[in-house]
Amino acid sequence: MKKLLKIFMPAVIMFILAATAHAYNVVDLPESMTLSDALGIFDKDDITQITISDIDDGNYISLDREGINKFYDEAMELTVYRTINPTPYRGIMINIYAYDEVKSYVINSGIPLGLYGKDNYVCYKLSDADTENILYLQSDYYDSDEKDSGEIIHRDISHDFLKLPQAQWSKTFAQEAASKSLLPYEFTSIYGNNISREQFCILLGMYIAVKEGYYSIESYMESTGQAYLRNYFEDCAGTDDSVNILYALGIVSGKDETHFDPEGELTREQAATLICKVAERYWTLETEKDLTYNDAHLISDWARPYVTWANEYGVMTGITPDSFVPQGAYTVEQAIATVVRLYNLLN
Repeated sequence: MKKLLKIFMPAVIMFILAATAHAYNVVDLPESMTLSDALGIFDKDDITQITISDIDDGNYISLDREGINKFYDEAMELTVYRTINPTPYRGIMINIYAYDEVKSYVINSGIPLGLYGKDNYVCYKLSDADTENILYLQSDYYDSDEKDSGEIIHRDISHDFLKLPQAQWSKTFAQEAASKSLLPYEFTSIYGNNISREQFCILLGMYIAVKEGYYSIESYMESTGQAYLRNYFEDCAGTDDSVNILYALGIVSGKDETHFDPEGELTREQAATLICKVAERYWTLETEKDLTYNDAHLISDWARPYVTWANEYGVMTGITPDSFVPQGAYTVEQAIATVVRLYNLLN
């Protein structure tokens, strides 16, 4: 998912994760960095050993000095990208020993820098194209007739990069969303903000991806052969692909034929409508309940059945027991809670 906010990294908050001088901090992890920065290794002579291992069979081979230098020269300045990795670590792993430490790069998952809530990791991974530059190590491993045993994956569990909201009621929702891969890292700095139309599309896209068993909404569309147009709306150049995908799936619509207003704020009745349109993909929505909110008459006719269903099934509640505030703004933390409730209801 694309980065929504610019990350500022003042020197006064550069907390060091280990003895090495990492080029990032634990307050705001950048969207991308070099592999050298992610590992905290800036000189090939600091690397004392590199092993290549297979997590499943528990065996490994060691690179000679020429192999270490080749890996450093070809890979360490490549760019790795931040991702939240919920998948089990499997496959070929590159273990790099330096400064009396060892860090692992798993070809399928990247570098696990630390936890993201209870069950996930923040990882930095090469692009698919750049991964091609290190696949020769996988071939070297499988072609070797002399393998040793005993190498295991090295994961950093000493740091949890999940930042929690200040509001007490929403902390458990943030933790649960992270554990279910429903919480974009970028959202953890803006819990109290009013959510934009684009940001809500990102949340709903993540929900569909997780529900369908895919890493991302883009991979879901590609794997299922569903087409969508990028930049369909004139004002969506550079926005997250989830906007275009949810439009193609018939979940969201534009402000008019050519504009989406991605930065526009979402009202509560609009949020209820969109969440129900996602729910309709998996469940027949029926309700015979009458809303009892004092301001129920303010709910737009087109939104009323959606607000009613979301309220009846506990997916979206009122601001107070007596008020729904249909035209009120919807915050990021409220949206996160809504998506978590929908996930639990439909699972």
